[in-house]
Amino acid sequence: MSSDDPADRDAPACAEQITYRVDPVDRGQRLDSFLVRRMHWRSRTSIQKLIQDGKVQIVRRAARAALHKPAAVLVDGDTVHVTLPKPKRDIDFAASAEGAIQELPILFEDRWLVAVDKPPNVPVHPAGRNLHRTVITLLRQRYARADDPGAAVQPKLCHRLDLETSGVLLVAKEDQAHRRVSEMFRRRLPEKEYLAIVHGVPREKSGLIDLPLGPALGMTVAMARGVRHDIGQKAETRWEVISRSGGFALLRIGLLTGRHHQIRVHLAAIGHPLVGDKIYGGDEELFIRYYDGALTAADQARLLLPRQALHAHRLELTHPMTGAPLVLVSPLPEDLAAFLRAREEGS
Repeated sequence: MSSDDPADRDAPACAEQITYRVDPVDRGQRLDSFLVRRMHWRSRTSIQKLIQDGKVQIVRRAARAALHKPAAVLVDGDTVHVTLPKPKRDIDFAASAEGAIQELPILFEDRWLVAVDKPPNVPVHPAGRNLHRTVITLLRQRYARADDPGAAVQPKLCHRLDLETSGVLLVAKEDQAHRRVSEMFRRRLPEKEYLAIVHGVPREKSGLIDLPLGPALGMTVAMARGVRHDIGQKAETRWEVISRSGGFALLRIGLLTGRHHQIRVHLAAIGHPLVGDKIYGGDEELFIRYYDGALTAADQARLLLPRQALHAHRLELTHPMTGAPLVLVSPLPEDLAAFLRAREEGS
């Protein structure tokens, strides 16, 4: 997504510069195809618009930088310079308390993979309102090579977490590892465990939710999912009560399938929605006002937490390159732990 705001073009501090080197293997590629392979977080259409807007330049050996069309053909030795304008709303986000994160906590790293402990309210990749303060862009900055831009690691997501969900997120540092891990997730081989704080305390100590999910009926939010016995996809969620605190419960969640918003919809369906859930907590108007930046103090008081109380606690899989067991764990974050402590003290 690019910006047409003249302020973006006039203020270098409001733009990010990326440089790529054209190697012999890239000779003869179209400019837009070359960038699509490297800027995988952006669509081909948005990349073509960057080129057409004059945000992409090619330096050909000793020649002066030139502007080109998407179909321009690259030659060995070219250097491609990309200027990514930062929309004002993205700059404002980066300056806010939520966007203040400068680097990501690393849980594990080797030559093939990196696992980060994603904070809440940090997007996994550039999209919508937040284009620069994301897991992918922060990792790209971490692995940048000013001396040899073409050798820089291009991180690729192996799976995703919602904006407000915190915890273990696995990212590949090279293509073969990414393909292998993606296939593992497609086959549902990795074991994923979440921690969730819900309204109310389930009567049973544990259980299995087996309810098919599909597009929600009668809801305004387009992305909303719901239980659909007619066209829904099979979805199974295991849960277990870990502790109880003043009318709330901390649950351990195991996913047997991986449907969109599965945990949130399933827990709401059994009468125990996530604390802080703006879509499935009983009033989707909260999400609409949140999206518009119009949440009131009364809305925030109703939510109890500024984000949904869901944390990706544990991910276990076989290392795609070494074959060794890989167990990644992120403890319950402080904001959720503090919520539980406050309820225990008040009970």
